[in-house]
Amino acid sequence: MTRIKFLLAAVVIAAIAGVTPAAHAQVSCLGSVNSPNCFVHFVGAGSSAQFNPAAIGADALALAKVGSNLGVTQCVYHWSAKNAGNLVDNRGSVAIPIEPANLWIVWIANMDGATCPTNSGSASTGNTGITDIWMDASVDSTVGNRAFLAQNTAANGGSGVAVETIPTAAGNLLGSGVKNTWPDDAADVPILPGGATNIPVAVGTDQAGIKDVHVNTGLTDITPEDAYFATTRAMGKLNTTTYAGLGYTSTTHVGASILTSEGTGTKATPVSFGLYGNDPITAQPVRSFTVFPLGAAPIVFIHNNGGAASYPTDLKTGVLGDGGKNTAGSYLAANLFDGTTACTTLNPAFDAYSNGVPATATNITLFLREPLSGTMNTTEFNVFRTEGNSSDSQEKGVNPATANPLANLACAGGGGRSRAIGTGEVVGSSSTGVLGTPYSLGYIFTGFTNLAKFGGASTPANYNYLTVDGVDPFGFAPGVYTGEANQQFPNCPGPCPVSTYWTGGISFPNLRNGSYKVWSVYRWNVPSPDADTYGPTALAQATEDNIDASNAVADFVPFATSSGSDGLAVYREHRAITGTYSTTSTATGAMTNDCTTTVVNGASGPSNTDCNGTATAPNTLDGGSTLGIDQAGGDVGGLIQGPFGTPYTTGHVEASSVCTSGKGYKMTWKSGDKFNSHFAGQTFTIGGVGYSVTDYSSATIIYVGNTGGTTCTTPAPTNDAIYFYNIPVAAPGPATAPGTIKGIE
Repeated sequence: MTRIKFLLAAVVIAAIAGVTPAAHAQVSCLGSVNSPNCFVHFVGAGSSAQFNPAAIGADALALAKVGSNLGVTQCVYHWSAKNAGNLVDNRGSVAIPIEPANLWIVWIANMDGATCPTNSGSASTGNTGITDIWMDASVDSTVGNRAFLAQNTAANGGSGVAVETIPTAAGNLLGSGVKNTWPDDAADVPILPGGATNIPVAVGTDQAGIKDVHVNTGLTDITPEDAYFATTRAMGKLNTTTYAGLGYTSTTHVGASILTSEGTGTKATPVSFGLYGNDPITAQPVRSFTVFPLGAAPIVFIHNNGGAASYPTDLKTGVLGDGGKNTAGSYLAANLFDGTTACTTLNPAFDAYSNGVPATATNITLFLREPLSGTMNTTEFNVFRTEGNSSDSQEKGVNPATANPLANLACAGGGGRSRAIGTGEVVGSSSTGVLGTPYSLGYIFTGFTNLAKFGGASTPANYNYLTVDGVDPFGFAPGVYTGEANQQFPNCPGPCPVSTYWTGGISFPNLRNGSYKVWSVYRWNVPSPDADTYGPTALAQATEDNIDASNAVADFVPFATSSGSDGLAVYREHRAITGTYSTTSTATGAMTNDCTTTVVNGASGPSNTDCNGTATAPNTLDGGSTLGIDQAGGDVGGLIQGPFGTPYTTGHVEASSVCTSGKGYKMTWKSGDKFNSHFAGQTFTIGGVGYSVTDYSSATIIYVGNTGGTTCTTPAPTNDAIYFYNIPVAAPGPATAPGTIKGIE
């Protein structure tokens, strides 16, 4: 289901609003005075991390559609606000709670006799003559998958969950004026205060959802299969041994709502949905769809250091390479976030400090995301629940019967854990989240609009990010902004251009080279087919093209831009885990070996026999390509590993300092890409020292550094040390098992 090359091909979007499609099969606006000449091209729901990038893409796509007509006959407008919408899942007689959401809406309208909006002043609000609309609701990845895949009956509007807009003042969630991430650099227009105007009429304000547009795109940080897994795991009976079930159970298809501790009333509810076949609630056929990878982004650990003289700067995971077992069994980050060790500044998981180790311990508040979150699941299975530690979880010790909301649940030895729902709540405000809680720690996908809240705070030095096992998630060029040396955040709520922040115009180098552990591929679920030239597929490409472009915000590494000038280097596909899939609401939460299942275009049942397909054509930037066209989930994220760019093969070895006669120093494979015959004669770099590979013995043993007889190259590696290695290879490697993170075993 992985996109090989993004095609602006086209596609029929079903009449999800329950009306007959017009030209190009776009969704007609529901009640616009300009209907049927008004079309809703895109109704997205899902990942909060992708809320801003999708808005940037929509604005750029609208500007491209207007083209030479901008300021002559048509204008592009936008509006955004917090908690300004609801996802209304009205399937049958099942009572499904609404999901509150932040909203943005971008649209094109005729001029209203005024000039187009600019960053220098107000203009027409675009309340008449609306022709085109794009909109997105920020919830989380799993809810976004469900909102896209849920199959309503015809009486409830058909495919997809409805989006109810709530008239409210414009919130300028992407900024306004000079510090603005909208490509048109204009402020939101105030279209929704006090009474109905054309936009709410066009997209719907119906609490029942019937007279609202329905979701036609799911924005997700994890695959649909992994979102299904997250749902069944959340709804499963609480298992305090393996945490394969988290206890948000119900006797129906609706689990118990997961509540926030941040006083906003926000909640996330696990609800059944289908991947293929029939919807489990309405028995309607699940829509045909395609999953497009949008790009990759690192997760960053954000810290409020309370203005301390010394504060943590590195998080030590104990996870080796791509998920290899730590033979010492010290999974330090997992034991911090699972509450079994002290949640204090002196926890062993903190491996480095800004100014020496503090003399005394200070309690820390850890903010956990909801179990339906793509951010939570990616972090869970990259850091907290890995091979060798496959029964652990950040949800350890959390009993929904007594801790929902999770609010400062005590850790062993001090500090506590609390629940925040959505990136916005983890970031917080002056009194909530990491922003408002001295000595607190959370994690989010990178997004400079959110991170700028720390860099632009009155005391920016009170906030810093952590490296992970000594690897920086950003990899900025040195000296580009004040506070960089102390791992503070840049203040760029507006454009954060690649050319300013990174060497050579290559963003997130440690994500691209595979050394940063915590990441995921962003994906969009779109209808198949989809022939709307301004619909979901086109918007996905516009988002990629405008994220890493000159003078644009660089929130993630695009999968592949239209020009081919940027894109991910080689990355590995998902590997499956063993277990049992269940389609009931009482599922244990384990997952099948999905290497044999493909969900694409509505197909059901086994159809794929290999987790990794063939390599695709390289991009023009660094020769990178994907190593597979089919994936079925199971590792919930997975670590990028080589080869990359040059390209490289990467992994971990255990080194011996004993020189074996006629062979050299013995290197024993521990994790990552195994050895093969082309290693012989290559330079093998470990610990920053290059050694010639002088003997290829097997896929797990090679020897390096022999110069004849019993003489070996010096210095000898430290005996029994575990090293991260890399070695260049001639071309993108074969589609072999990469040994990525395992999940529930």
